[in-house]
Amino acid sequence: LQKLIAHSTNANARRGSTRRIVSGVNTSIAAVPWQVSLREKTYPICGGSVITSVWLLSAAHCLLRSKASELSVRLGSSWKTHGGEMYDVKETYVHPQYVRNSKVNDVGLIELYSPLRFSARVLPIGIVAKETRLPANQAAIVSGWGKLREGGPSATFLQSSTIKTIAMKLCRHSGLDRNPIDPTSMFCAGSFSQPSPDACQGDSGGPIVSEGVLIGVVSWGLGCARGNFPGVYTRLSNPVI
Repeated sequence: LQKLIAHSTNANARRGSTRRIVSGVNTSIAAVPWQVSLREKTYPICGGSVITSVWLLSAAHCLLRSKASELSVRLGSSWKTHGGEMYDVKETYVHPQYVRNSKVNDVGLIELYSPLRFSARVLPIGIVAKETRLPANQAAIVSGWGKLREGGPSATFLQSSTIKTIAMKLCRHSGLDRNPIDPTSMFCAGSFSQPSPDACQGDSGGPIVSEGVLIGVVSWGLGCARGNFPGVYTRLSNPVI
């Protein structure tokens, strides 16, 4: 993963602007052209991000549910079910240190059979440098086609929302403390004290972008947009990823 990520930060990688997403807004794919819809036998299951012409990044827990031969991806469309282009998946790779129960190192790679055709609607994004410090209250953008509210329907049109990172001390003492938070491989974003925009079911594996680079992967949470339950993301600056 480290070699691939290092390779992905090349001249083709776009610096972006600074989970449906609950309380999100309709968003053109041209605003987040790295956004991927991962599908199992054409049914959308997760999100992902373009990092090179043949490699995509997603969450490990998204890749363990199906064989690679059953997966495909849609890119270049704001609509979940039509438009853009479909690509077949050649192979998937789950991080070797992923822990299923705790979701430590919840990240994996998707290899495509055919290289992507880059355009204004399909572009790779650079990945945050290793060991980069992630300060609290840093604005970040999450996007995807997940549920519009907890227990509700999924979005048909791409959604995005601006949220803020949360200090690890607050994250570890929030309502999430019933599940262990690993500060090396995870970070929190959203709101600690009140409901706020958040990723939801179906957004897993998708991007969270800050200051033009991919800083994390939508991983897990308790419900969606609940007060005292911020979203949890895979920390891509983790040296072991």
